[in-house]
Amino acid sequence: MSSIKELVETFDQKERPVGTLLDAETLTAQLVAATRFYAGFAVIMARASDSTVKIDEDLELSDSEYALIRPLFLLYVERETALQIEASRAMGVDTFGRSAAEVAADITQAEDAMPRKAFFQPIVTV
Repeated sequence: MSSIKELVETFDQKERPVGTLLDAETLTAQLVAATRFYAGFAVIMARASDSTVKIDEDLELSDSEYALIRPLFLLYVERETALQIEASRAMGVDTFGRSAAEVAADITQAEDAMPRKAFFQPIVTV
């Protein structure tokens, strides 16, 4: 299990070391937001025995939890990047990539699919 802070560091330094326009604080905020959304549909293992554990940068996620959260996190990062690029257009910066509206449509689809993906019912035999 890795903490959100560790997952963001790995993402920022090893997975996307070049081309990420967002700082670590913003990336962390996006992963926390995606984790909070996921927590609405599933019990996070680190919070299973104590629901008062906060969803913040210190929360530990299992590999399987992160596998479900990561696609939404990537979309949140892409949307935040698009918003910042679009905001810099007034300063004469050429925009590139998808617009925030295009990414928002994909986020809606990913969020709509999350309850189905996060659902878990243990098998009970009699």
